[in-house]
Amino acid sequence: MNDRELLEAAAKAAGIKALRCPHGVLRNCTGLDPATNIFSAPPWRPLTDDGDALRLAVERGYVINIDKAVGRVTAGVWSNGGESASEPLGADPCAATRRAIVRAAAALA
Repeated sequence: MNDRELLEAAAKAAGIKALRCPHGVLRNCTGLDPATNIFSAPPWRPLTDDGDALRLAVERGYVINIDKAVGRVTAGVWSNGGESASEPLGADPCAATRRAIVRAAAALA
């Protein structure tokens, strides 16, 4: 699954009405009046924006575990046997955390 498909699947699982504007930017149009211009909707970029990723994790109720000894970050819900995803920490632990959150959400779709 490429990043575009990953983001669209995560948005669907989170109940976010994500639409691509003509410039290719995915925008969060949830609650946007249909008569409003799509450009007034905020971009939705949980793979690059910490705030969008955190809101997604909170919405889904994820538990995030960063294990530096193992070199991985895991995001997901385990108590009810739900979705989870794991990513190597690499050079940017924040990027790995965002990607794990998005992958866990996309696993539902």
